[in-house]
Amino acid sequence: MTETESRLTDRERDLAEAEALLGAREKLVSVTRRDTPTSVSPAEKAALEQLRETLAEQEKSLMEAKHALRERETFLDESEAKLFAKVQAQQEKESELEQREDDLRAMQRRDREARAKTDPKVAEELRADKEAAKKRDEFRE
Repeated sequence: MTETESRLTDRERDLAEAEALLGAREKLVSVTRRDTPTSVSPAEKAALEQLRETLAEQEKSLMEAKHALRERETFLDESEAKLFAKVQAQQEKESELEQREDDLRAMQRRDREARAKTDPKVAEELRADKEAAKKRDEFRE
């Protein structure tokens, strides 16, 4: 939400700058095209031409800045999407590894229980492990 608000604020500022440049350009054009009987001195013409060039440079600079901003926004959006995809892939891999680990523990437990049916030593170890786990569980509560 704040990113959208920030972009909206940037666009409003860009529009205000463009409007100000357009207003200055309109004034410049209206001054240079006036049909007044008085003539414009060479110094005034040079100043007006200098102002026109400055406005053109500012407009070009503003357009370049807008283009660069759009490129940065695009780059950030693409980078954010790539990062999100990587994080999601890592989370999926982590979940897969946890599941495999749980499956392995369950398989080992089943194997031990099967061996405990035929081997009294394994049965005693299994019983001791269950008692120890029970005590750990009681301690956690």
